[in-house]
Amino acid sequence: MHIVDFVPDLRPTILAAREMRDPRNVLSRFLPYQAVNSVSYRLGRARRNDRVVPVRAVDAPSVPIRRPGLIEITGDLPLITPREDFTEQDLTTEMMIAQQLSGAAVDWQPTVDKAAGRVALVIDNTFEAMRGQALSTLGLSLESADGVIHDVSFGADAAQITTAATAWNAPGATVLEDFLAAAANHVDIAGVKPGAILTSSRVRRTLLNALQERLPTTYVGMSTLETWLMDNDLPMITTYDRMYTNADDVKTRYYPEGSITFLPDMEEGIGFTELGITQEAVHQTQRIQPNGAVALDPKEVAGITVVTMGQDDPVQRAVKGAALGMPVIADIDQVTVLNGLFS
Repeated sequence: MHIVDFVPDLRPTILAAREMRDPRNVLSRFLPYQAVNSVSYRLGRARRNDRVVPVRAVDAPSVPIRRPGLIEITGDLPLITPREDFTEQDLTTEMMIAQQLSGAAVDWQPTVDKAAGRVALVIDNTFEAMRGQALSTLGLSLESADGVIHDVSFGADAAQITTAATAWNAPGATVLEDFLAAAANHVDIAGVKPGAILTSSRVRRTLLNALQERLPTTYVGMSTLETWLMDNDLPMITTYDRMYTNADDVKTRYYPEGSITFLPDMEEGIGFTELGITQEAVHQTQRIQPNGAVALDPKEVAGITVVTMGQDDPVQRAVKGAALGMPVIADIDQVTVLNGLFS
């Protein structure tokens, strides 16, 4: 299908889609969106100089290469392009037929707006899945449409990802000791205590149960866990348990079960979810709308873009969202992970 003009004005639709976020996607707190025309990476500690690299094109995710004093990013950003096809019912409702028979133009704007909202949420949720993977593995492993696996590493040291010696749901597990050892490992690597702890509800319940075993004559609730964390100079625990259903109808967690991520104070930030420039966006800088203006100004091209598509034989119409980007952990030595908590 090719890009066609059958909507009065795409500009407000594009701008509205760019503001649309799934409120359940909390991982954007750690890796917030940033629209970029060029990519700037703050590597390691804040005292290090930034490294600026040119904007990347569509092909595969970027792969960092270790060089003395910096991480040079080479490669490309992944492209996300969900599409929603209009059904026969969308195209042939009685109202539309009546409008066509009376000579009036069919108003596609409400249909396009709804489809644009859905593709915008698909893009947001796709980035959320990448954020969950990045925060639990300190890298990415993405499969492109042709089945090729593209691995992304942000240059984490091997000591930043540790594994529990014994699974926490197995006999002989040392839950509290493992947790405190992982927190101490974070201080050794990052140079500061963690400012946030990300995990699942099951992990938090396991910590509660371990505290209850340690204090058999005392009722242990959330307030007890919070006091124990404060006594060990640690922040409260943030839990995240959302799941999505993939194309194979398999439910998958955005942030995996059995992991804990120790993060810095969020006021300092650890990186971004970058949004680059797509060819669809470039096309919108040249596309004249019914009001005589272009859909996007050149300075607005970074971010989600919505296009309408169609063909006439057979008649098909669709709305496609396009976004180019991925989460990037720039301050990689400020993040540590404890994995393998459950067998």
